[in-house]
Amino acid sequence: IAMAKRLSRIANVSLEELGKRLFSFAGADGKTAEELLRTDYKQFHIAEQNIAVSQITCDDSEHLMARSGEFLEVMQKLRVANEYDIIILMITDVLLEGSHLLYVGSDDIMQQAFSVVPRDNHLFLPKVMSRKKQIIPTLSAMWG
Repeated sequence: IAMAKRLSRIANVSLEELGKRLFSFAGADGKTAEELLRTDYKQFHIAEQNIAVSQITCDDSEHLMARSGEFLEVMQKLRVANEYDIIILMITDVLLEGSHLLYVGSDDIMQQAFSVVPRDNHLFLPKVMSRKKQIIPTLSAMWG
């Protein structure tokens, strides 16, 4: 909080405006779906499962979700090329305090892991903001 206040003073903007600027993904329009997907992309091998999880943090997930078809197409190509069992894109919305998960792979895995019925390769998880602390541990526990 102290650092945010300091940065807002330096930038001469309110804390709210600073937050919007930090998490704004306005530059996403000029990037391809693959460029956005690979911005924060990590691979994991958990109990014989090869997965990749990418994360985009923003303050307007609707804008990115409008491109879900593009993301899913790129993810499917990567899945086949790299022989992944599943690829997940987390679109984490700081204002909604949750993450949209777009994925290619098994609907059953997503339903079992997150106790949510996915629809059209998508689900929303309220209060899920971290790949490292929430998504990967959940999958690891499931595949145990």
